[in-house]
Amino acid sequence: MITERAMLAAVHISIWTATKHDRKVSREVADRNGAREQAGRYNKQLLMGAGKLEELRTLAGQIRQHFYKITLPWSDEGFRLLPSHFYFDLNARMREFDASFSAGIEQFLEVYPDYIREARAELGGLFREEDYPAAEKLREKFSVKLEILPVPTGDDFRVQMSAEEQARVAREIDANVRQSLTKGTEDLWKRMREVVKHMVDRLSEPESRFHATLVTNIFDLVSLLPQLNVNQDPDLERLASQIRDRLCNYTAQDLKKHDLLRVTTAAEAAGIVAEIDEVLESRRSQPATIPVVEPQVSDILAHMSAYMEVPATL
Repeated sequence: MITERAMLAAVHISIWTATKHDRKVSREVADRNGAREQAGRYNKQLLMGAGKLEELRTLAGQIRQHFYKITLPWSDEGFRLLPSHFYFDLNARMREFDASFSAGIEQFLEVYPDYIREARAELGGLFREEDYPAAEKLREKFSVKLEILPVPTGDDFRVQMSAEEQARVAREIDANVRQSLTKGTEDLWKRMREVVKHMVDRLSEPESRFHATLVTNIFDLVSLLPQLNVNQDPDLERLASQIRDRLCNYTAQDLKKHDLLRVTTAAEAAGIVAEIDEVLESRRSQPATIPVVEPQVSDILAHMSAYMEVPATL
């Protein structure tokens, strides 16, 4: 059952925006231009060059990035599907993130008075002392919280209603769960296709530059896929295995040094993209209105053989 393989998780992060709507300036601008006050807003940046606040924003981005990496889309309310394999890892990482975030808050508050003095000079007549909360009040505007819930099932529904109505609601809940699982699986296919297609695009152009992440991003994803594949999609497992075996044997440095290796890897990647598209096309209930034309393996070889002076054959 899906309830044994996954759970729902959400990460809630709060950070002080350090902005303030200045009603007085907004009103003055509107009056000066003969406009209604509601026509626009003037929002002040209360702090400029506040490095410690930027560090907290950067850390918040890293927390979200890690969370999205090991979860799948679920609902529009912020919850995502967390495979059970990653529960303890996520808890451990969130404790580390929380410790870093808490330390960052204290470092920011330590220099907060200095930032206010700098803002006084920067804002001039727009500066208002009351725009800046006291340190203790400001601390409450920062938080990181992990929320975990079980995946709902029709059996969990308990309320006083007729048996027929209970059965209908249970069917709706189970149908919604299946729909969300399908959405999560589609996201995995999208992730997989994107990283492989990115390799095709980079390796197919002789003058293009690429980094070590061209290969490591693919390897990281296919290493995660078995745990993320909570819907147990066999085609997803099969393609992930092929990607690992065919595209992760060489480093980006190897591909930069050896032209023939670059050509053959580009062809392998293009072949896998074609396989992915074939699987996805067979699953679509509605035909695509605008077909996506992808480069064929033979096109890539012909394009690259021109500058390498090698035969355009597999």
